Amino acid sequence: MHKMRTYLYLFLSFFLVGCFSKNTQALFVIDKQAEEILTTQKTLNLKYAIELAKKRNIDLQIAYLKQEIAQIDKQLAIGNLLPRVDLIAGIAKNDDALHINLPTTLLGMPQNIALPILDESYYTYSLNAQLPIFVPSFWFLVSAKKKGEEIQALLTSLSEKLVTLEVMNQYYYILALKSEEKIFENEVKAAKELVKQAKISLQTESILSWEYEEAKAYLLSKEVYYQQNLREQKIAQYKLNKSLFLPIDHFFELEKIPHEINTLPSIQECFEQAYQANEKFKIRRKNVEVQADIRNIAISEFLPKIVLGGGILGFNQDLIVEKNTLYGSVLGLLSVFNGFKTVNEYRKALRQEKIAEYELVNEYQSLFIELTNAHHRANTAQEVYALSQTNLLAAQGKMQQKKAELKHEVIDFREYYTALKEYHEAISFHEKSYYQYQLARGALAIIIGKNPYEWNINEK
Repeated sequence: MHKMRTYLYLFLSFFLVGCFSKNTQALFVIDKQAEEILTTQKTLNLKYAIELAKKRNIDLQIAYLKQEIAQIDKQLAIGNLLPRVDLIAGIAKNDDALHINLPTTLLGMPQNIALPILDESYYTYSLNAQLPIFVPSFWFLVSAKKKGEEIQALLTSLSEKLVTLEVMNQYYYILALKSEEKIFENEVKAAKELVKQAKISLQTESILSWEYEEAKAYLLSKEVYYQQNLREQKIAQYKLNKSLFLPIDHFFELEKIPHEINTLPSIQECFEQAYQANEKFKIRRKNVEVQADIRNIAISEFLPKIVLGGGILGFNQDLIVEKNTLYGSVLGLLSVFNGFKTVNEYRKALRQEKIAEYELVNEYQSLFIELTNAHHRANTAQEVYALSQTNLLAAQGKMQQKKAELKHEVIDFREYYTALKEYHEAISFHEKSYYQYQLARGALAIIIGKNPYEWNINEK
């Protein structure tokens, strides 16, 4: 039974691999750019990581393709306004030539005369052209598709900013974990010193055996936390590589980021910028315009449509018709009754337009709340960072004192490592508070329509 299950899994694996197209399989192969990055790039800074993400991130590549599709949709709509030319040709063959009998027996002839009018085989061709002269629905369709292209461009812009913030978040998270690694290292060192002292105390019968086992359990718990930190660093690196579309099992050394605090604009200034540049709000406004075009398309169905046509008709027989014939036409179409479809389409368009207006109002209110919340978070993060600076200064002074006490043997190594752990906690708190400030500021930047990385480093 176990062998059968193994064979079944192998068969399914081969089947799924075979289902991949050649193009899909190519996506799993390391491309030349990725191979060059892996061989030449040992360290990674945030700016370069963001540049890589803009070029390689899969979500962004999908967004770019969707934007191209929107452009093609607009071109398809414009094509409805251009002349349409069709060439039709064909060859037909009958069992026998087509004849018409003339009643010549009435004239005293022995039999009627069969007059051929169509050969056994013949060909026809036509070159037809049509040009819409008055079809208002086509005009409004072009307008709607153009706005759809603009909406997709806004979505692409928003995707770029979200991917930038995602890379920043992953990059800062790895650095934060690395800063915590020092804390766990010193905790392990302090716990080892505790076990060492406990072992000596056990040998001198100053403590009981269970107290010694308790000290060893304490050391194991610190080692578990330390290993957990290392594993979390590995997973965080996997996620960063995925955002950069690089092999996930490759590890970079990340450069630290110099601290720089920029002045936040007032909430009134932020709201003015968000009202003009926020992508989500602009998309809602564009959607109202699209629904207006859809309503106009529904109204235009009540109007007549006029199409200009013409062409050449060719036939290799000239008894019934001329071999080559030119013709022209003006076609007018007015829908009189189609089962109330036109009326219901118009009623539907009115309601969709109303929904779009409500969604715009809702987005306006949500924008105000999100902006206020993001601005408050950025201010709070800046205040926490100022607190971490003061805390770090105090920890540095305390650490200098502990070094002097250890040098003069006032304290032992266990107490020194405990103080060293507290010092690294202050460093980690200082680093993480700065990362939180940058992320909070980046989230605010997206809401006001700015690039989260460029706004952080350029705005003063």
